[in-house]
Amino acid sequence: GLDCSPHRDMISYYTFQHILRLYCFVLFMLCLLMYYNTKDEDGHAYQWTSRGFVSVKKRLIAHELQDENLNVPVLFYFSYFSKLQNRLDDCETAPSIFDINFSNTYWQLVNIQSPQIFIFSSFLDTRPLSRINVNQYSGPAIRILAMVKGDLEMISEIPLICKVWTGQTVSSAQVQSADLLWYKEWGWNSPDRLQAYLLSCPAADLGRRKTKDPGLPNFVLPAGQRALAIVQDTCERPSNLLLLNEPEKERSEGLAVCLKGLSFPDKDISRDLAEWIEIQFALGVSRIVLYILDVHWRTRLVIKEYSRLYQQKLQVIPISLPGNLPNTPKLRQHFFKMKVNQKRQNEVLAYNDCLMRNINKAKYVALLDLDEVIVPTEGSLTDLILNLEQISYEKQEVYDSYCFQNFYFFTKQEGSVSTYFSNANRTRSGTSGEFMKCLHAVEQVRTVHNHLPIHCFSDEESDNCSVEIVDPSLGKLHHYRETCVGILNQKCEELQGNQIQDSLLLRFHPQVQQNLDSSKILEKYLI
Repeated sequence: GLDCSPHRDMISYYTFQHILRLYCFVLFMLCLLMYYNTKDEDGHAYQWTSRGFVSVKKRLIAHELQDENLNVPVLFYFSYFSKLQNRLDDCETAPSIFDINFSNTYWQLVNIQSPQIFIFSSFLDTRPLSRINVNQYSGPAIRILAMVKGDLEMISEIPLICKVWTGQTVSSAQVQSADLLWYKEWGWNSPDRLQAYLLSCPAADLGRRKTKDPGLPNFVLPAGQRALAIVQDTCERPSNLLLLNEPEKERSEGLAVCLKGLSFPDKDISRDLAEWIEIQFALGVSRIVLYILDVHWRTRLVIKEYSRLYQQKLQVIPISLPGNLPNTPKLRQHFFKMKVNQKRQNEVLAYNDCLMRNINKAKYVALLDLDEVIVPTEGSLTDLILNLEQISYEKQEVYDSYCFQNFYFFTKQEGSVSTYFSNANRTRSGTSGEFMKCLHAVEQVRTVHNHLPIHCFSDEESDNCSVEIVDPSLGKLHHYRETCVGILNQKCEELQGNQIQDSLLLRFHPQVQQNLDSSKILEKYLI
């Protein structure tokens, strides 16, 4: 008879091919069904991501919550928390965001009896000069901004630990330093007063190095949001969980301006704020960070519009007072008037938060009030910075900050619409020292207060800072006020009686007005 085995083998081969194709087709259709039709418990569709199918609704909720809680690792929680709870032992489990001991909305309380520690934000500091050297480790630091109430000496003696979660891995490192963001010589540092601190610990085990060189270029971080907690024991259940903010990969050469916590619950500052924002951008500022305590409802709408208009250039950070300090708008405003030094001690934390937020986002940071503008004599602020850097290079000097003398522009102009363009007269002489405002070199300055840098990296022997007082012929700090600050009251009459014309800012008025008109923000919200 005939041998049919080759035909049977051929039929078996084709049958297998058909079955394989059918299997792949069915699998493909199942994937499509899951992509388009799979619902969560609330009936919302799932979407495929790198971590599998995720509810579209939950993703939207997660991003909304993250936008509302800038310093809480909400996306980390939604992505990893269930996995962490199921796979890690007690020493490695991160707390739920619902287990955080919040204080006054934006602060978190560390689980320690004394001193009281309220943490606000944390940052990975990858600046080349910002290395922490511990045992065999020399590399980036983790910085935590906190307000501390208690014995100032005790904070440096308490063993505190930074615990950092990266996905499903956890690393721990001891806090190595606690920098007081206030000079002790200034006083106002009794143990019952909240003081601003910068806590630092090594970023060990967060990244991997491609070479033995411990420098910044070889520090590679895995992708994904990270969370940080401060504890006293590695197996302690944390009462806090901060988002670990990480710098941009590429460094920017721009200038950032930080505006301290706005507290105007009754006064509508919409026009001044809009004009001030447009002036900064016209001068060449690349980024603005606004801190908001409480503002008039119309001002809040204007800020929201500007956040939408300048999404990549304007960041808004809501903030409150920590601990037992008052936080209802009008009582807090009265507290600021009666307790000026405590007000300043709280402001300094926001200034340092802004410095940290601009690592790799700006080359220089300026800390200004709403009534202040740094104005170059010629060109833009970018031109002025290049000029100052060239002068420093020729002098073979390295400066951590370029500081500008304060000149008053008294703003008693009845019926005037513009605070900044209505008066072209200033005081003949400027005030320096504690009245100056500076451009701080982000790569070189570790901590700041509202007028000058406090700690810097540039001096290897100490953390002292090198400051250059800019010649007024190059640029000035314009200060727009009805009268002098309190400390200058006795000298104010003399300053008001000796004024000269200064119209340098007026050259930016056409551009500012054009931007105000084209945005129609003021037209929309101001009556």
